[in-house]
Amino acid sequence: MSETTSSKAGLDEVSDAFMVHRSLRMQGVHHQNDAQILQQCLVKQKGVKNVDIDVKRARLKITYDASQVGFGAIERALADTGYPPETNWWSRLKSGWYRYLDENAQANAKTKGGACCGNPSDIYANRRK
Repeated sequence: MSETTSSKAGLDEVSDAFMVHRSLRMQGVHHQNDAQILQQCLVKQKGVKNVDIDVKRARLKITYDASQVGFGAIERALADTGYPPETNWWSRLKSGWYRYLDENAQANAKTKGGACCGNPSDIYANRRK
């Protein structure tokens, strides 16, 4: 029996522009059945490309499109399933950082265009001399 479970899903639905890889330690993952339950839960999330669970180390590695799903939604799905992420200070710090990055990715995915102004040369032309 394998100690690592991996699943790929939704390859057509995700774009590479906002693809992110996250790794976190899990609570309560002790058996292969736990890993399968987690995978079934996470694969249902829109934008999830790959889920890899190492039962022996209780570690989840997930790849998803941050423009479609945020880390907060993934954390909620994990908690609703009964397998929340670890709550030590390092895990909380990483979770906060991941949520911040995903919120920025979602905001950037919704914007149209590049720079904050249509003509950057206007900035220099309107400067006081």
